[in-house]
Amino acid sequence: MSAPIITFTDATSATLASQSFGNCNAGSTTSPITVYIWNNKGGSTVVSDTAQTTLTTVTFNGLLTGDTVPNGQEVVNYSMLGVKCTSQGDTSFTQVGAPSGTAVTAPIGGVAGGTGVIKGNINGDAAICQLQLVVPNNVTPGAAQWLGRVAYLYS
Repeated sequence: MSAPIITFTDATSATLASQSFGNCNAGSTTSPITVYIWNNKGGSTVVSDTAQTTLTTVTFNGLLTGDTVPNGQEVVNYSMLGVKCTSQGDTSFTQVGAPSGTAVTAPIGGVAGGTGVIKGNINGDAAICQLQLVVPNNVTPGAAQWLGRVAYLYS
């Protein structure tokens, strides 16, 4: 079977290449944004399901450690991103990142798949996630770019 085909969209089904949380002051929490993480969105044939699917953050260069503040190292170090996967029934946010250099992840799952699974059905299945930033008081001022990393297994 074909590999999963992962895409990110907003609530209007517009494909996301990036997402802005806007200006975030030290010591504040942003309003949640909703992101859909699809497997096989609009697909006409079945692809493999994802399993043990998780979301975390890495720096803009794909690193857990050793990068710069503008490339999101503090976002990763301070586990600023909170993830709540409403499609699998989450009721609270899990902070993700790598506070000690080891990735801390949140399981995500699709509407049809459940916890940790996004089905590869025809027309797809999506994990519906709310994301928010919790910005500590000691963060360095300025813009930061970072990446959300979805990891999964498939067969």
